[in-house]
Amino acid sequence: MDGYKILTKQILITEIEIIRERMIVTGLEEGFNSNNTIKISEIMDQLLNELNKVNK
Repeated sequence: MDGYKILTKQILITEIEIIRERMIVTGLEEGFNSNNTIKISEIMDQLLNELNKVNK
């Protein structure tokens, strides 16, 4: 089970990094209050919450 947890954590961290980059680019291009930036931020929140669950 630990192997699954480690793999899940690594996948989440990779996804978080990708979304973080996309959020920064979108924020710079469209503004940090644009609907797209906010949607990406919400996805980031969900991923961070999932990572927090895996870390418990």
